[in-house]
Amino acid sequence: MEQKIIVNMKNITMSFSGNKVLNGVNFELRKGEVHSLMGANGAGKSTLIKILNGIYNAVSGEIEIEDHKVQIKTPSDADKYGLAFVHQELNVCNDMTVAENMYIGNWIKDQYGLYDRKATSAKAKELLDLMGVNINPDTPVGRLRTAEKQIIEILKTLTRESKVVILDEPTSSLNEAEKENFFGIIERMKKNGVSIIFISHFLEDVIKLSDRVTVLKDGINNGVFHAGEYTKDDLVVAMMGKKIANEVIEPIKVKKDAPIVLELQNLSSKKKFSDISFKIHEGDIVGVCGLLGAGKTEIARAIFGLDEYSSGKILLHGEEIEKPRPDTMIRKKVALLTEERKSEGFIPLLSIKENSALSIMKILSSKLGIINRNKLEGFANNIANQMTVKMSSINQSVVSLSGGNQQKVVIAKCLASEPDLFLLDEPTRGVDVYAKSEIYKILREEAEKGTSIVIFSSELEELLANCSKIIVLKKGQITEQVDVKDLSKNSLLSMIG
Repeated sequence: MEQKIIVNMKNITMSFSGNKVLNGVNFELRKGEVHSLMGANGAGKSTLIKILNGIYNAVSGEIEIEDHKVQIKTPSDADKYGLAFVHQELNVCNDMTVAENMYIGNWIKDQYGLYDRKATSAKAKELLDLMGVNINPDTPVGRLRTAEKQIIEILKTLTRESKVVILDEPTSSLNEAEKENFFGIIERMKKNGVSIIFISHFLEDVIKLSDRVTVLKDGINNGVFHAGEYTKDDLVVAMMGKKIANEVIEPIKVKKDAPIVLELQNLSSKKKFSDISFKIHEGDIVGVCGLLGAGKTEIARAIFGLDEYSSGKILLHGEEIEKPRPDTMIRKKVALLTEERKSEGFIPLLSIKENSALSIMKILSSKLGIINRNKLEGFANNIANQMTVKMSSINQSVVSLSGGNQQKVVIAKCLASEPDLFLLDEPTRGVDVYAKSEIYKILREEAEKGTSIVIFSSELEELLANCSKIIVLKKGQITEQVDVKDLSKNSLLSMIG
């Protein structure tokens, strides 16, 4: 007997500036199931979910909740029908504590009806412990990194008695151990009758979790798949229209006499990392991995000069860089792709054309500082095509793109400056499987040209497929530096666990 349909979206159509992003899309969710929604960047997944949340109002189509036609015009309407959301772009209150964010709108009150901070914190601690997350519930969320904020957003939905929970790329910042804990929570929610819409680019996560999968391609339905009746290739073909070539990728080979581009000597930062020492040679791709809070992001930011460090040395081409600053490092041909795409990666209201060329405006300008528009147009078109950005034109604003396409624009901006050293923090978060392979190809081509690349990532397959060696961090210290040829995913998992 089939379970009752709890959400039914029928013939949903949506356009932006005359560009139809959804065209008669159908999606249904049954009680107590995990139904995944997949598609390439720009296929319309997030738009469909924002319509269900009342952030966007569809041009046409209808929504039924438990067989009743409803009007969801605002997020409060969605909340009224028992729909809870975790969007790809996080929505946290930075000045509130972790506990206050988790229970926002539902804070525990004392006998006088006043907010009970201690009881709310204790309740949050129980859930944090259940998920195996080592975050203090009394910490202001503004002090957390993006990955930690994402976990708080996920836990927030578990504090409400919601009928439906919608998760947009929820595992993108979780390591393997945290994923297992998260999957356990999902199973318990299913047993309690909660229905889950799971949006992800991680094929393994989708296959493991899903009872059904709906695939969107170019804003239309392109298949519904049932558990046990499809393969990873089936999903890829439905999303992309083609398979991803299973090429055997050889590890990057660095010349024996390749000069050292970056050297860290006992780099330390109080309560973040300590005694970090490693060398990066010209044309090498090196990975840095570790559990959440191990110090990956903090090291990348310290090298680029975004964050201060307390002791140690940073040497670039043998020259010590004292108190590095972003402007200094940019002049010395260092680029950083930050974890914080939305707040640090691009200027939202500027176009793709303008954002992609931000790092080379001087090159595209005359001696008088006037930008050569023909050069700008040519450059932007070329790099947008190279990065396979899904867009209406290079004049489209970056903020209107899907998250994965925004990431491609940010990577393009970094590469435009032709860096000698490229630091990438979680470079493929929110990027579809085909775009990932394109980004990896571009990074390997850059390495072959002599660019030194350091990938700070929690995605182990990414590191194993592209790096010559991997540096493993635990609690802010290096525990291993291992050649990739000597590693498997399981052995790497045991090192970081």
